[in-house]
Amino acid sequence: MINDDTLQRIEKLHQMKLDGIITETEFEQSKEQLLRGSAKRTSFPGGSTVQQTFPPTDELITWIKLPLQRYADFNGRSRRKEFWLFQLIYIPITLTVVLFAGLGASSLATLVLAVTILGLFIPQLALQVRRFHDQGKSGWFALFNLIPYIGIFIVLIFMLVEGTEGENEYGPDPKLPAS
Repeated sequence: MINDDTLQRIEKLHQMKLDGIITETEFEQSKEQLLRGSAKRTSFPGGSTVQQTFPPTDELITWIKLPLQRYADFNGRSRRKEFWLFQLIYIPITLTVVLFAGLGASSLATLVLAVTILGLFIPQLALQVRRFHDQGKSGWFALFNLIPYIGIFIVLIFMLVEGTEGENEYGPDPKLPAS
């Protein structure tokens, strides 16, 4: 992902190119300078390019928000750190919904919490798929969640496994610094 400031700068550069102020080559060079250091770019067979941005390792809040920023992005890879820090938010909210529903809380409170759970379901699923990608596995492994009683534990074990080192077919290694 690209932050809003970088995106605005690239849009300004594009407008300058369209107005004839800069050439195509100057536009591409300037765009690469803006993206360098904040994103990993990798070309794959067929000409497709994957670009991912990873926050510094010491910014915990940024890691927690990253799955929400990549809301329905099922492409690329995610680190264990991203997964488990997001779980610090997702699991307590889920338990709160279950607790409120069990205690017969007001319908409004239960509705708000249920909508929150549903809103977090897609980022949770996308995050699991990216974790499987980090291990070089298909995102379809997330269907293990559907196995009654033991499925969630199977997925949990996979989420504990470290990802493959270096680049794989799903993108660059999220642990390596941007090049």
